[in-house]
Amino acid sequence: MRMQRANRDKAEVAMSPLIDAVFLLLIFFLVATMLKKDDKDIDITPPESRSAVKLPPDDDIVVLGVDAEGGLFWEGQPASANQFHQRLRDVAVRNPGQRLRLDADAQTPFYRVAEVLDMCQFRGLTNVGIRTYDDRYNRR
Repeated sequence: MRMQRANRDKAEVAMSPLIDAVFLLLIFFLVATMLKKDDKDIDITPPESRSAVKLPPDDDIVVLGVDAEGGLFWEGQPASANQFHQRLRDVAVRNPGQRLRLDADAQTPFYRVAEVLDMCQFRGLTNVGIRTYDDRYNRR
């Protein structure tokens, strides 16, 4: 005697959960890439200081730099003195209380550091700090 098979539904893959998972991964990677911070540091050896005030990191700080040869850097990118003046003017117009951080190599001639500080003072920017060596920060 022949037995008939019961009609079985074909196996299906539910697409809704798969699409949801793909969208969640897409959103996760988009958010993760937006959280990446730009590297504003330049390759220098900062001077040491025994009495430095430790301030918490700030994402809204503008980083100025001077390397050992006296080259100027704005947010980690090389800049000329004219570009420096223009950008400082723009910052002073937009936010006169803007925090600035000066990264200068320990071998930088002092007159070059004084020039950068003079540029800031000329534009009315007085909230300037100078980065010094820190064991935790400079462990690279």
